[in-house]
Amino acid sequence: MSKNDFLKTVALRAKRRLVGKETAPNTKIKIITNEDEDFKSKVEFLLSQEDVITNPVHYLMDDKILKNMDDKAKERYLLSTIDKYNSFKNQIESSANYSKICM
Repeated sequence: MSKNDFLKTVALRAKRRLVGKETAPNTKIKIITNEDEDFKSKVEFLLSQEDVITNPVHYLMDDKILKNMDDKAKERYLLSTIDKYNSFKNQIESSANYSKICM
């Protein structure tokens, strides 16, 4: 299926939903917040260490949670942990750079 055909089918489904000939699919949306203060304090601790940290994600992941997960859930948990680590790391580093510039 080419890109144009795909877009046409999506547009036709949307038009049918607007007219009322087709019902909207039932979807679930999960919102992940980045307001985890405990996680942020762990990232700050890792960044404040003088030594080289070879595996920061292993330190940030909870082993108790991992034991009860299947393989797909473990992969999602790993990727979300990496994403949160990178966002907090960038946020902390940018605020540190901003404070250095302001002084």
